[in-house]
Amino acid sequence: MLILVGDIGGSNSRLALFREGAKVFDRTYPSTDFPSLDAVAEKFLEEARKALGPDNARPQRACLGVAGPIDNDTSRVTNLPWFIEARKLEQRTKIPKITLINDFHAAALGVTVLGPADLLQLGGGERNPTGPIVVTGAGTGLGEAFLFWSTAERRYQVVASEGGHVDFTPRNGLETGLLNYLVGRYGRVTYERVLSGAGIADIFGFLMNEPACRPLATEETKGAMIVENANAVIVRQALAGTDPACVIAMNMFSSALGGLAGNLALTFLASGGVFIAGGIAPRIPAILQNGTFREAFEAKGRFQPLVAKIPTYLVTHKEVGLLGAAAQAARD
Repeated sequence: MLILVGDIGGSNSRLALFREGAKVFDRTYPSTDFPSLDAVAEKFLEEARKALGPDNARPQRACLGVAGPIDNDTSRVTNLPWFIEARKLEQRTKIPKITLINDFHAAALGVTVLGPADLLQLGGGERNPTGPIVVTGAGTGLGEAFLFWSTAERRYQVVASEGGHVDFTPRNGLETGLLNYLVGRYGRVTYERVLSGAGIADIFGFLMNEPACRPLATEETKGAMIVENANAVIVRQALAGTDPACVIAMNMFSSALGGLAGNLALTFLASGGVFIAGGIAPRIPAILQNGTFREAFEAKGRFQPLVAKIPTYLVTHKEVGLLGAAAQAARD
């Protein structure tokens, strides 16, 4: 059976054809270049027919991971002006069965099929192979999903979530200042406001409002931000260590991510591990390994010894969402 799978995000839409668990064709498109997912899917299938031939590009089933809540096989994408309806998409694409799942539902299932080469451990002990698992990560937005072992089915079941949109809780004076800065800009401040691509730029903007931090930004950084994406500039300068303000911004990002991941680890007693996915984390392994992430993860007072045992992993596989969507399609 030929299966169409997708990882549909605010920045990019990744589509692929899988047969018997192996990828046979894939493409990635900038999501904002298209008016709808229907248009993306039609372009993809057209290119697949040209590359593989008409008889080899007729998927019988599709599973699409979408960055937004799913309601009865429809979804209003959180960071795009798209409303996706699986039944209408079936009619447009002539695919008999299309299933929509949350993108971090897909990422969570993808985690269950990854090997050691696709993961970088960021501290903690050994994982319980059937313990609860947390999967979270930042990109255009902030995703979360959870896995619980089913003894009857002998496999993990996914609980999807929109927990990235809960209220941001500061843990120190610097984060309290950040919260106040963001309240002035947005009113309500969620974790996604901090832990996302736009959040990186906002953290830097907050630092530039602080008299003690403003002089730390270099002229090179300021000039680059005029012509480049601010998030990309901040990450690049922080990794190179050439701009102290960018280094502070990314350490704040890493610490906030670690604090949230630790909260989720406590909430679900995630002895199966906490997995950090998304588009940003794989670009900053050196920052996540410098101690700020794990220190914040474990800073849970009396429960530090418990949380210290829970392993955290950086997901380095670039297509974990596609793998998860393919796994879900195989279950359907």
